[in-house]
Amino acid sequence: MVFLTWREIDFPGVVLAGLVAGYVMAIAGLWAGQVPGLVSVDISDYGRRYMVSDRTSAWLLGFASHLANSVALVLLWACVIEPNLSWPRPLEGLLWGEFLALTLAGSLVAPLSGLGFMGRKTGSWRFALTTVILHALWGLTLGLIYVPPQ
Repeated sequence: MVFLTWREIDFPGVVLAGLVAGYVMAIAGLWAGQVPGLVSVDISDYGRRYMVSDRTSAWLLGFASHLANSVALVLLWACVIEPNLSWPRPLEGLLWGEFLALTLAGSLVAPLSGLGFMGRKTGSWRFALTTVILHALWGLTLGLIYVPPQ
């Protein structure tokens, strides 16, 4: 098993992939409610929820924290997961996104936001489906953008 340091990867590529994938996911979350069977998810609003504030700055900090988390999770993927798999990067990214949908988003963020595991307290499967699709989009985006150094 190989573990790369941040100096051994394409760090600017990690930052770019993390920012773009995080932004694409956030925008897609806002638009998701227009798709039958999905719900709108304001990812930045979750930052406001765990800061327990209604100020506009809390929403902006939620958005910034989502992008920072996105970069950090791409960094983890680029250092630990990507070098150990010989699969196509878009597939690796997609599976990494789904893992995060079930673990961090579904098992940690949703319950801390009062929604229960995978949004179970909403009484509908639509939140869980939206979460899975948004994280698939995030992972696919990072897998398409990030190219490790040769």
